[in-house]
Amino acid sequence: MKSSEKEALSYLSRRRFTVLFSGGKDSTASLLWVLENIPHNRWNVVYIEITGNTHELCTEYVKNICERLDILNKLEIRRREDLDFFDCLKKWGMPLIGKYRWCMYQFKLKLIKDIPFQVTGVKRSDSVMRSKRSPVELFRAAKNMSINPIFDWSNEDVLSYIKEHNIEPNPCYKLFRHSGNCMFCPYHRDDQIILTLQDPVWGSKIIEILQDLKAKGRITREKKERWLRWVGQTTLDEGRVKK
Repeated sequence: MKSSEKEALSYLSRRRFTVLFSGGKDSTASLLWVLENIPHNRWNVVYIEITGNTHELCTEYVKNICERLDILNKLEIRRREDLDFFDCLKKWGMPLIGKYRWCMYQFKLKLIKDIPFQVTGVKRSDSVMRSKRSPVELFRAAKNMSINPIFDWSNEDVLSYIKEHNIEPNPCYKLFRHSGNCMFCPYHRDDQIILTLQDPVWGSKIIEILQDLKAKGRITREKKERWLRWVGQTTLDEGRVKK
């Protein structure tokens, strides 16, 4: 057991908590870890659907996995009923890290402020920013405690763990190389953008919005142009596409 797991186990064994299950590989691994390691049953599962921007396959996957693991009674699905992601994109522009990342605030953080202890799939290897976090920490944005049991895991550890439990990854990974929880994201990789734009429903929806989106500022313009330059790309040219 890695040090992050030991720290998480010590903390969670004494508390009631919530597993944030997005349908992604990392949160799937964290959910399986909780089932395997936590000695009590005082926890639940929350899935946040990004209204208007989440693929139905992602939502179905979450429900199916919880049913298969016999924890469907623990699952709560939360979503903003008063907002739609693409309406907000038209109104507020591109959500950017370091500026106004309204997608995170409006569609996620506002929905978890009542959760004092949350288990996530954060890993230190995800990014430079996440490498500075800890297995157990105060998540200042939501003012709650974040417990990250797979913090020290690699991507290979995650995939192996899921496979060991005979769980198939979210089918959206085969279609788009991302979980489908956020179909449009300014920070998707090039290969993810190409595959997302190929979808007959989501592709046309995203293209229409971006073509009309006002690009205020250099970064917004770059993010918009990065998506639009892949319009019409029908194959993944491995020599050109960033992965």
